[in-house]
Amino acid sequence: MADPAPPAAKATKKGVVSILLVVAAFTGGAAAGGGGAVMAVMTLRPALAASKMLAAAPASPAPIDYAELDNAFTSNLADTGRYLQLRIAVSSTGGPAVTAALAQHKLAIVSVVLAVLGEVREADVADRAAKAKLRATIRAAINEVLDRKAHVAGVDEVFFTSLVVQ
Repeated sequence: MADPAPPAAKATKKGVVSILLVVAAFTGGAAAGGGGAVMAVMTLRPALAASKMLAAAPASPAPIDYAELDNAFTSNLADTGRYLQLRIAVSSTGGPAVTAALAQHKLAIVSVVLAVLGEVREADVADRAAKAKLRATIRAAINEVLDRKAHVAGVDEVFFTSLVVQ
């Protein structure tokens, strides 16, 4: 028996079927890919949340070590006949390496602090802001010695434990 459909109709049917197969394959692939993406996000979500929590959690601070220099530093003020006497202590988060360097290089540290104090004027100790600037200058001088002599990070802060101007 002969097929009642003309040859042009057969070609059109084959073309439509081919297009439907391509569309179905594309849709199936997209659905599988989308499903895979959803699964990946669902799987990674706890890990992403944990990494965000770790990033947001503050790092535990390094322990702070304090060291007091047992010298009483005395120096004439550069612009008056008065003198300055002070004692200092330092803090560091650099650990035992810094503490050991402070002890080992004490003489160089005393010398550099005295050199800084030799340039101090009365205005440099007149108020809180001026004293804070002097502490920063002393800290920089001590850190320069520690860096040059021991190659360690240095001190974080300098404290006056005694300060007298007469």
